[in-house]
Amino acid sequence: MKIFAETKYEGADDMAVTLVRATILYIIVIFLIRLMGKRQIGELQPSELVITMLVSEIASIPMQDNSIPILNSVVALFVLVAFEIISSVLSLKSHKIRSYIQGHPVIVIRNGIIDYKALKKLRMTVNDLVSALRQKDVFDFSQISYAIFETNGKISVLLKSEFRNSTAADVNSYPKDKGMQFAVICDGEIIEDVVRDSGYDLSAVKKLALTNRIPIEKILIMSVDSDGVAYIARKDDNG
Repeated sequence: MKIFAETKYEGADDMAVTLVRATILYIIVIFLIRLMGKRQIGELQPSELVITMLVSEIASIPMQDNSIPILNSVVALFVLVAFEIISSVLSLKSHKIRSYIQGHPVIVIRNGIIDYKALKKLRMTVNDLVSALRQKDVFDFSQISYAIFETNGKISVLLKSEFRNSTAADVNSYPKDKGMQFAVICDGEIIEDVVRDSGYDLSAVKKLALTNRIPIEKILIMSVDSDGVAYIARKDDNG
C-alpha cells in the first residue's frame, strides 16, 4: 500500500513538472514566433518554414521527456530564431544573399504562353499548374497574360486587360473614400489601441455608444469610419 501511495505521488509530481515545462516552452515559443514576425504559414519563405518546423520539433522534445534539461531546448530555440533574424537582416542588405536564401519568382505563363521549361525547373506538372490556377479562380488559360510562382510557393496571375474587373478609374467614377473601418469595441470591451489608430478618443467612442443608447458591455462589435459613421451589433442580436 505504501509503495502504491509513493508511486501515485511520484506520478502526480511528474505531471506537475511536465505542466510547468510545457507552460514555460509555450510562452517562449510564442515570444519567438512573435519575434520572427507576422507572416502567415502559407506566406513563409523556405528558410522561415524550416525554422518554424525546427522550433516546434525542439520544443516538443522536453515536454515528452522530463529527463532532458529544459535549458538545452531553450538555448537551441533562441539560437535558431537568432539565425532567422540574422538571415532576414542580411537579406535586406544584400540582393545576392536574399536570392540565395529565398530564391527567385518564376514566370510559368508569359504573354499567354505556358513556359514548359520553367515548369520543369520547378519540377511541376501541367496538372499542378492547373490546380494552382483554379485556386485563384482562373479556369480559362486563354484569359491569362502572366502567371508567376512566388518564392513562398503561391501563384500570382495577371489576366489579359479584357478579362480584368473594371475599376472606378476605368469608368471615371470616383466615389468618396470613407477610409478604413476600425473595430473600436469588441465583445463589450473598448480596444484602446484601435481607438488610437482610428483617430478618435475614448470619450468620442463612448459618446457614439451613448447616442445609440446601447451600454458598452452589450455591444458585440462597434466599428467607425473617418466620417464618424458607426456600425453597431448588439450581443443579444446574435444570440
